[in-house]
Amino acid sequence: MRTVNKILYIIGSLDIGGSEQQLIKLAVGLDRSRFNPVVCCLSKHGALRDELTKHGVRVEIVSFRGLSFFRHLPRVLLQLGRLVLFIKRERPDIIHCILFWAYIIGTYAAKMAGVPIVIASRRGLGHFKANKPHDLFLERLANQMTDLIVANSEAVKEDVIREEKVEPSRIRVIHNGVDLSLYDVQPETALRTSLGIPERARVIGVVANLIHYKGHGFFLRACQEIKRKHPATKFLLIGEGPLRGELMALAKGLELESDVLFLGSRPDVPRLLALMDVVVLPSLEEGFPNAVLEAMAARKPVVASRVGGVPEAVVHGETGILVPPKDPAALAEAIRWLLEHPVEAARFGEAGRHRVAERFDLSTMVLQYEVVYERLVGEKCSDNVSKKHASGGTIS
Repeated sequence: MRTVNKILYIIGSLDIGGSEQQLIKLAVGLDRSRFNPVVCCLSKHGALRDELTKHGVRVEIVSFRGLSFFRHLPRVLLQLGRLVLFIKRERPDIIHCILFWAYIIGTYAAKMAGVPIVIASRRGLGHFKANKPHDLFLERLANQMTDLIVANSEAVKEDVIREEKVEPSRIRVIHNGVDLSLYDVQPETALRTSLGIPERARVIGVVANLIHYKGHGFFLRACQEIKRKHPATKFLLIGEGPLRGELMALAKGLELESDVLFLGSRPDVPRLLALMDVVVLPSLEEGFPNAVLEAMAARKPVVASRVGGVPEAVVHGETGILVPPKDPAALAEAIRWLLEHPVEAARFGEAGRHRVAERFDLSTMVLQYEVVYERLVGEKCSDNVSKKHASGGTIS
């Protein structure tokens, strides 16, 4: 009989975000004859919970409240104990922690609960830890108890090696994956009309949460330049976040309020991508952006900042154009070039689709994780057998 390994994923919440969406795709995509996925949210469920439960993946919550690890240590330890008890009841073969506090708290709890294998995912660059020595201390301590770190790009792997002093042999790169079938969508006239986009208008879009490092402000300044040569162009911002009011005020100040559509979080991103002529990612930093892969899967040319893992997805001059970050003039020039060279833009889009199919397909990503999980379980079993032999014990 084939062994079914229980994988307990630990994450802060299931709010809408790239890492959360990748977790869902992974958990849902696992071969259930070999793996039993369970998701544990530390703080709350979030909007994406239903996507897991409808596919038969159980989601639990332990109500771990956000507290300073050192300033509220007694309460943190109490909540940590609750998590340990939960893990002991679940008895997973592997704990896989996603994002910073999950892989700090989850790793400590996993070891206290006696879980044999702990994996920690790194899904972005570590700039958020700058000038936070306590966070780095906690991270390095957790790393000593972690069996494997999975980075979602070579850029993230190099960042972990440099900043966390982790041996390269303890890091595995598995790029994000995309379900190509979701992006075989034709443009819909009714959707275009509902958004108030004229028939002949060109459409430029950004799919990213409205947060600082996504660089929306630089994009809006580029939009002002694009409007001078292409006045009929419309700009779509898909995503929600704390900078919404600030960005809307900036758009108004640039006299773009009638041209920039703030669409918020949308469940129909593939349909919106189908309307776009160019997809832009003006980020200041990135681990490995899902938005770029989705645009390429939708056969759209991409203009993106040359930061982090972006060049691992976008091949400059082949699937899109890479520009320096924080450079509205370079963004505008690249977007204008694609608008004015539709044949080349279409070629970029087709090349992008081919690249995603070849290197970043969802099934490939899931298979790579399955191989990692089974290898770690096999190695741990071999270690246990060796220890019993060395101690003179018998194997039943």
